[in-house]
Amino acid sequence: ENANAELGYWIGVLYWSKGYCTEAAKAVVQYGFEVIGLHRIQAAHFPHNPASGRVMQKIGMSYEGYRRQHILKWGKFEDLELYGILKSDWQLYFS
Repeated sequence: ENANAELGYWIGVLYWSKGYCTEAAKAVVQYGFEVIGLHRIQAAHFPHNPASGRVMQKIGMSYEGYRRQHILKWGKFEDLELYGILKSDWQLYFS
């Protein structure tokens, strides 16, 4: 309805640092913009997982902020780093 979506991913340790997550995330974002017709896609990662943030940067997402103690995970409140991309940004980034 509002043409927004959230991207999330989880990949096994054996597949880290091989580019698989970046390739898959890029394909999902492309599908979202080009096939579904989304306007905006957002994602978030835990600060102790900077590799996830690098995936977001590699697919053209921009850092948008920080949510302090936003989610209860592993028995404590965790912060989140926020990223997002607009369809117009995607078109410029990958044209």
